Amino acid sequence: MTEGATTLFSARSEFAAGWKTVLAAALAIGVGMMGVGFYSLGLFVAPLQAEFGWSRAQVSGAATFQQLGIFLSAPLVGRLADRIGNRAIAIVSYIATPLAFLALSQCGPSLIAWYALWLLVSLAGCGTTPAIWARVVSLRFDQHRGLALGLMLMGTGTAAMFVPALLGPLIVAHGWRTGLQALAMIVAAIGIPVSLLAGRGEPRPPFKTQPGDRGRIEINPATARIALIGFLLGAIVAALIVHLVPMLIDRGVAPVEAARMAALVGMAVLVARLVVGWLFDRFHAPHVACLFLTSPAIACAILWLHGPAIPAALMLGLAAGAEVDMLAYFTSRYALLENYGATYGLVLGLFSLGAAFGPPLFGGLIDATGDADPGLLICGIGLVAILGLIASLGRYAEN
Repeated sequence: MTEGATTLFSARSEFAAGWKTVLAAALAIGVGMMGVGFYSLGLFVAPLQAEFGWSRAQVSGAATFQQLGIFLSAPLVGRLADRIGNRAIAIVSYIATPLAFLALSQCGPSLIAWYALWLLVSLAGCGTTPAIWARVVSLRFDQHRGLALGLMLMGTGTAAMFVPALLGPLIVAHGWRTGLQALAMIVAAIGIPVSLLAGRGEPRPPFKTQPGDRGRIEINPATARIALIGFLLGAIVAALIVHLVPMLIDRGVAPVEAARMAALVGMAVLVARLVVGWLFDRFHAPHVACLFLTSPAIACAILWLHGPAIPAALMLGLAAGAEVDMLAYFTSRYALLENYGATYGLVLGLFSLGAAFGPPLFGGLIDATGDADPGLLICGIGLVAILGLIASLGRYAEN
């Protein structure tokens, strides 16, 4: 058997043995904080404005506290997963998250309570994020790890498509409290069974260290760059995507047409996750990442020059589809797998911290200058710096 045939057979064997792991992880993060937890938030803006008189910015400010919860919890949960495994953490989290959503559904007219309860939801959902589930997939897959991670992360894209369609009419008919209660039931109905199965029958990698010695945040030149890349990407890409529709409307595009263009972002995200993962398994991942992350820099230039919006939206979608997949894959290749949970937890936490503050900072700059162009220029320069950091990662570490 030739070397190429052996590689193909081995890769197929990985998916034959591990497809259930990928499916479980996709379902798990789809009903987690970076799935339904994030993509449902916009559905509650109008009802809460109507009931409590809050502004749009005040209601949507909950997203900052949700991302802060991931920032605070991901490194700790990742470290714990390296030491005791994923299953117990996932089970506790998928029981706690629905309870937190039920508590959120009882929120009164206090904006502070709204923010605090969203922070509680996010902390309860600490075992629902890729910090846990990317570890599960990375331990199972090697040769096709990129594609497996991409398929796993399609769970969030699926949530983005189906959550508005399912919950939107329910909230209109029965109110936002009923919507949150339904969300709690969805998370429990899917998350608890998946978490009960997580880890069963999983192979045990030949770690060189004892459980008590694992879970170290591995800091080396490459992982330090990955952490910085994660923070910058979270801030820049989140800012561009959140403000895409308002920027287009400010430039005379009809709101309905602007929303349709934004929908192209979601389509591009799903395509990018598959394509990027497939390419990571065949080429040096930093080279692939540089190719894909050139697209949002070009999108900034297009928007700055007031060029066509459709190509810009598609390019932003390619970046959003590549970012989390890229960070998860990079961590698995530049850090030891026995330290994967803790190290990726830090990277994901910093990514979430950037995503928490990028959109309001971009919006504040628009308010201060009256124009999105200065923000676009800063984002474009930041993306060029990210490309330089990725290009400097070098060869994979021995794992």
